[in-house]
Amino acid sequence: MITWKDKYSMGISRIDDEHKKFIDIINKAIVAKEHNNNPEELKEVLHEITIFAVSHFSTEETFMIEFNYAEYHSHKKEHILFSNTIIEFFNKIIDGDYQIADKIVECLKQWLINHILLTDKKYVGCFKENGLHLLHNHKLPIILTKVQLVIIPLKHHSHIKRN
Repeated sequence: MITWKDKYSMGISRIDDEHKKFIDIINKAIVAKEHNNNPEELKEVLHEITIFAVSHFSTEETFMIEFNYAEYHSHKKEHILFSNTIIEFFNKIIDGDYQIADKIVECLKQWLINHILLTDKKYVGCFKENGLHLLHNHKLPIILTKVQLVIIPLKHHSHIKRN
């Protein structure tokens, strides 16, 4: 099982809380693997991480756009690649490949290590320069329908000092 460590922290409570949720979901994948690669559990985990990833990636990408983060496009490509990988795993389980649990767990662990510790750490300076770390419970306006999740970027933060 994976436990939260300080090295995973971005120093931005909203992002850290969402990364903790990723760890919780990865731990569910580990449990599913321990349950003889239970295909139903694996599908539930992949479904949960897909839904959560859409929300989390939208949060990060909205702030990246709002704060003019220079590496937005390459970061977004990593999000798309991760999402496509999860869909591929889901399809393999549907096709009867129940021995894929090891690959799923390893992929999710590598994602945690590589994406959070390397890629996400790159935006911390930009986000903090724009005051995001000072906001507790910062809310993005969200419109949620059965078909899509749309995040509406906030254009102005009157309470955040800008350079």
